[in-house]
Amino acid sequence: MEISASDRELIDVMRQHIAAKAELESLKEQLEAARQVAGEAIGIFYDPRQNAAHAADLQRAHRLRGEMASLMQRAEAWGRATPA
Repeated sequence: MEISASDRELIDVMRQHIAAKAELESLKEQLEAARQVAGEAIGIFYDPRQNAAHAADLQRAHRLRGEMASLMQRAEAWGRATPA
């Protein structure tokens, strides 16, 4: 069975989505562990304006969420465009 270029593109998009999701989950675990150690309130710790020490990681988590949403939109568009 031959895989079409369109199917390969979908597979690539889903691989990227899975990689971004794994990175985000790891980052979330690290951030939550740091929050607990610091004893900070959730609202303060997860606000990059109030938490300069972790601002870069918080912004990275936000970018990963956006990337995942974009990748999922691409996969959904592929699904709508592909005949059943």
